[in-house]
Amino acid sequence: MKFISLLWLEIIEGIFLFFTLVALLVASKTQQYLPFYLLLIVDLVLGIISRWRAELRHKARIAAALNVQLKRFSAIVAELRENLHQFLAEEKTVIIPPKLHEAPKSDNEVIASLQEDIESLNISISSLIRYIKENRIELRLKNLEKLYQELQTSRRGLELPDQNLLQESKKIDVSPPPRLAWRCLHIIKAHSQSVTDLAITADEKYIVTTSWDQYLCLWSLKEGTEVSRVEAAAQGVLCLCLRQDNYQEFGIATGGLDQQIRVWSLVPGKKSIEFQLEYTLTNHTGSVHCLAIVGSKNLLVSGSYDQTLKQWELTTGELVCSCYHEASVSSLAVHEGLGYVASGTSDGLVTLWQLGGEEKLGILMGNMAEVEAVAVNDTGEIIAAGCADGTIKIWKLPTTIFSIFLQVEPCLVLNAHHGQVMDLIWSPDSQLLYSAGTDGLIKIWYVVGGRGGALSLLELGHLKISEANRIFSLSLSPDGRRIAAGGIDGTVKVWENSRSSPGG
Repeated sequence: MKFISLLWLEIIEGIFLFFTLVALLVASKTQQYLPFYLLLIVDLVLGIISRWRAELRHKARIAAALNVQLKRFSAIVAELRENLHQFLAEEKTVIIPPKLHEAPKSDNEVIASLQEDIESLNISISSLIRYIKENRIELRLKNLEKLYQELQTSRRGLELPDQNLLQESKKIDVSPPPRLAWRCLHIIKAHSQSVTDLAITADEKYIVTTSWDQYLCLWSLKEGTEVSRVEAAAQGVLCLCLRQDNYQEFGIATGGLDQQIRVWSLVPGKKSIEFQLEYTLTNHTGSVHCLAIVGSKNLLVSGSYDQTLKQWELTTGELVCSCYHEASVSSLAVHEGLGYVASGTSDGLVTLWQLGGEEKLGILMGNMAEVEAVAVNDTGEIIAAGCADGTIKIWKLPTTIFSIFLQVEPCLVLNAHHGQVMDLIWSPDSQLLYSAGTDGLIKIWYVVGGRGGALSLLELGHLKISEANRIFSLSLSPDGRRIAAGGIDGTVKVWENSRSSPGG
C-alpha cells in the first residue's frame, strides 16, 4: 500500500500515456487528432506535477538526513565543550569520543560531505585541546595577568617634557612637497601585447622594453622611435634589468616563462646598434619574474617561481649561490651600499639576503598578500612592497638589522590602488615614491618624516596612460625628471617634469 500511495501519480501518468498512444494510432486512421492533442496535454501536465513532487520528496529526505546529522553534531560539540571546561578546570587529559569515526559514511554526497566536515572539525578541536595542554596556555595566561597587575601597581606617573623643548619643536620647518608638472613626451605603440617590463638607460638615451610578445626592444628616449628589436625568448618575456654603469657590455638581462635568463650586449649594427646574445642560463626550473644587475660586484641576481633566489657572476654566467624560499619569488630589489637583496614572495614575506652570499639577514613581516614589487630607497633604510591586495607596506630597518637576525613589522600601510600594485620606484633622493597598479594609475607619494622617526606618505597626484589601460611596469630616469610606463595594450608612455624640483 505504501508503494502504491507513493507512486499513484506515476501510475496515472503511465495510463494516460498508454491512452495517448492508442489515440495516436486511431487518429492516424480517422484523421481526428483532437483526442490525441487533449491526452498529450494531460500527459505533459502530469509529467510536470510528477517531477515537482519527486523534487519535493528528495529535498524532504535530504532535510531529514541533515537534521539528524545536525543533532549528532550538536551533541558532539556540547560534549567537547564540557570536556574542554573540565580540562581547563582540572588540567586533565581530554579524550574525545570517536563517534564520527565509527559512523558509517552516507551514500548521499551532501550528507557525506557534511560528515567529512564534522570529522575534520572534531580533529581540529582535538589538536587545539592537545596544544593547550602541552604548552600550558592556561598557566601562561595566569602568569601574564599577574605580571600585568604588578606593572599596573608599580607604574609611575608620566613626566611632561620641558616646555622649552616643546617651544623648540614648534620651530622645526617641514619642507613643502615639490611642485610637479608632468607633460607627455611620447606615446609609443611598442608591442603587440602587454609591456611586462621597461627601463631607462643611465645616460638617458634609450628605453629598453620587454613584452608577452617575446620581443626585446630598444627605443630612443629623445625621439620615441624604435632603434632595435630582437626575439628574446620562445615564450613571453616577463622581466629585464640594466647595468647602470655600462649597459652596453653584458649590461642587459631578460627572463621569462621559458625559465631561462639571457644576457645581452649592445653592438654596432647595420643602421645603429643591435642586441647581441652573450649567454643563456638554464638553471631555474620555474618562470623567471625578477632580475637585477650589480655592476660594482659583477653580479646578476634572479628570482623565480621555482622558489629560489640565485646570484651569478655577470660576465661568466657562473652560479655563485642559490637561496631557497618557502614560496615563489615574484620581485626583488638590491642595495649595493648595505650589501643586501630584498626578495618578495607569494606568501607575503620580504626576505633580506646577503649580497654575494647565502646568509639570511632578516624577514619583513606583517603582510598576507603576494608581494608584486619591492623598492629600496637610496640609503637602504626604507623598503616598500607593493602587494596584490592594492596596499603598499613600508618598513624602516632598525640599525641592528644586519648585526642580529630580526623579524620586522611594517611601520606604515597605504591603501594605494584598486587592484594589484604592479611596480614601485623611489626617486633618486627618496623624497618621492611612484606606484603603478592594475587600476591604470601611477600614483605619486611624498615622503614626510615625522617626529620620533615616524613616516607618513602624502599622495600628490597621479598619471595614467589612457582610460582603462592597466599599467604593468615603471621606470624613472636617474635625474628623476622622466618617467616611463608600460601598459597592458603594448603602449609605452613617457612623461617629463618641466619643473626642476627635488625628487621629481
